Order: sequence, then structure tokens, then C-alpha cells
Amino acid sequence: MKNKSDSLMDVVRDKSAFRREIIAGITGYFAIMYVIFVNPQIVAVTGMPVKLVTFATIFAAAVGCLLSGFFAKSPMIIVPGMGINALFSYTIKTDMGFTWQTTLTIALVSSIIFTLISFSSLIDKIADSITQSMKSAITAGIGAFLAFVALKNIGLILPSNSSILKFGNVLSPVILLALLGIALTIIFQIRGYAWGMIASMAIITIIALVMHVSTGATTNITMGDLGMYNQIFFKFGFTIPSWIKFITAVFSMLMLMIFEGVGICKGLLEDQTKVKPTLQATGISNIFASMFGSSPTVDAAEAGAAIAAGGKTGITSIVVGILFVLSLVLVPVIGYIPTCATTSIIIFTACSMMGNIKFINMDDLSDWLPAFLIIIMIPFTGSIATGMAFGFIAFPIAKLASGKKDELNIVNIIIAILFALSLVVTSIV
Repeated sequence: MKNKSDSLMDVVRDKSAFRREIIAGITGYFAIMYVIFVNPQIVAVTGMPVKLVTFATIFAAAVGCLLSGFFAKSPMIIVPGMGINALFSYTIKTDMGFTWQTTLTIALVSSIIFTLISFSSLIDKIADSITQSMKSAITAGIGAFLAFVALKNIGLILPSNSSILKFGNVLSPVILLALLGIALTIIFQIRGYAWGMIASMAIITIIALVMHVSTGATTNITMGDLGMYNQIFFKFGFTIPSWIKFITAVFSMLMLMIFEGVGICKGLLEDQTKVKPTLQATGISNIFASMFGSSPTVDAAEAGAAIAAGGKTGITSIVVGILFVLSLVLVPVIGYIPTCATTSIIIFTACSMMGNIKFINMDDLSDWLPAFLIIIMIPFTGSIATGMAFGFIAFPIAKLASGKKDELNIVNIIIAILFALSLVVTSIV
């Protein structure tokens, strides 16, 4: 017999439940809509036109949420994610030296593999083989990396000849506005306003415009720019200077898709039977995202706001998807938003991601040490893939040294070997 909660039409007929789902969807949208403004700024590091990536972000988010609602019948919000966009932009494109077209190809290949795995029992085996400490460390490490990049972009952290880094000029108008934005975001979020980050960004943007604070060239975006969308739509590249680096990039992105997706879905979804179809929807969404010219989508932690507001079914995510489509009317405004206005959003997101440290078992050194290596090596090396490699290589070594080989499995060993080979070979190449 079909569960009533799985029938979207039953929810629509139940006026009380339908109203609750609508409110949950609106709440979720305001909690996550910042990706429209922030994701293009991060992905633009690859050299992709920021105005076109803005459209790609909206399209990818809309399709992801609609797939979550109609296909998985899940309240999860699927949008281009913070963290994986950093892997996409800073590690794969910039650090590994691929073109942005080839980076999209890497995202496509990773997404296809992830989708195939999500439709098999292998997804459960991989997910169950990786400890919560390791999954949490990856999220925390990426959070630290995002915070570092955000502070560097506004000039609060600068390179130094006498030391590794130095403190920027705190009296700089750009830095002062960014710090004000962070303060406002702290106040709004602590008081529980779902729209707090958006409000903070709007306030800082208005102040910057009124005071003529120079934050770099603005990008004028209009709906007419859709006519140039073919510049990034379905623009896969096959300039592959090193197949080893290509395979390493695909492997790293795949691992991040699996670990983040499983961790978020299992943590937020009350109905665990919806975890697998939600992951399947995420995989399909990622394929579309790469076609659109966007970094991969993820199951957003901000879905927790929608679920807390009463979201239980796919109606919630469908509402979010529709609102993303309607967000196209915001496009002309996006180009005027300076980097200092989005800094607070990135910092708060990084703060939330680093909060995952609480899920790491620090009482067991064989858990804590590999997790620690991931957390510090991601920002210190500027590479998410390298940071993950150090942690996953250290994990079996730590478990064997502590006499806990029963906590190891074949998946742990294979992942460690693959990461070790990737480090050695990429160093040689």
C-alpha cells in the first residue's frame, strides 16, 4: 500500500498539509537563495563569464529542486553547492590546470558515475565504510578553506615577504563593509531570521553603492544576456594534459559527491527510505548542472530550515524550484552586488561547515588524527583533493597502528591506495 506522504496529490488535497509545505518551501528558498549571488563569484575564478554562470546556477538549482520533488518526493533542496564549487574552481581548474571546459567534463563524468552508483547497492557499501569522523572532517576542512578564500578576496589576509601571511588594512572601506556584513549576519542568524544573510548582503550592497566604495568592476547582467548562453551551455572540453590528473580529479569529485550527499540526506531526512531516491535525483541533477555550465549540485544543509518549518514531502522542494525559476527577475540586480557584500554569507557558510567538527571522535586518536590531517591540509595546501588524500591515507595506518584492524574494510584500503597513487603520480607528472 502506498504511503500517503509519497503521494503529492494527497498533500495538495489536504489544505492544511499543503499550506505547511508551501511555507516550508518559501522558508527553504530564503535560506538557500544566496547561492544565486555567491556561486557565480566562486565559479568565475575559472574564467567562465560570471553573468552566464548566474543563469547556470539558477537553472541547475531549479532542476535539482524539481527533481527532488517530483522524482524523489523528498523535501531536500538540491542546488550548486558550497564546497564542491571550491573543488571545481580552485582545485581542479586552477590548481590542476585544466580548462574550464574540461573541468565541466570532469564534473559530467563524476556525475554519471555517481548516478550509476546511486542506483546500485554500492552507494550503501561506500557510505557505510567511511566513518562519520572522516565525512565530518571533509566538510570542516572545506569550510576552513572557503573562509580563507573569502578573507583573502577582501584583502583582510595578504601574502607577506617576512612571514607566511599578514593582516590587511582594517580601515579599508571594503574590509570595513565586509566586517559590518559579518556582524549583521551574526545578529540576524542568532535571532533566527531565515532571510538574515540576504538582508545583510542587501544592506552592504546599498551602502557600497551610496558611498561609491570601489570593490572592482561591476557586471551588468540582463535577460538579454541569455542570448549568449550558448557560450557555456554544453561546452565540454577534452584538453587533457594528464590522464592521471583527470582520473584523480574525477575520483576526488566523486568521493565528495558521495560523502556530502549521504551525510546530509541521512542526517536530515526523517523518512530514511527517501535517502536513496534523493541521492539518485542529485546524481541526475549533477548531469544537468554540468550541461548548464554550473559546478555540481549538492543536497544542501539549508534544507534543514525547510524541514524544521514543516516540510515533509516533495511539495517543499518543488516550491523552492519554482521560486528559483522566478528568481530570473533578480538577474539585473546581481551584477551590482560587490564581493564585500557576499563575504558574510561565505563566512557564515564556512562556520556552519566547520561545526561538523563536533561529530569527530576526538577521544580516539586513530579517528581524530586522519580527520585532523584533512581539516588542516585542505586550506594549507589550497587543494581539497590533496587534503582528502592525506586523511584517507592516514586512516588505515592509524587503525593498524592502534590494533583496530577490525574497523577497516576493503573500501578503506582501496580508497587509501588510490589517493596515495594519485599523490605520487601527480607529483611526478
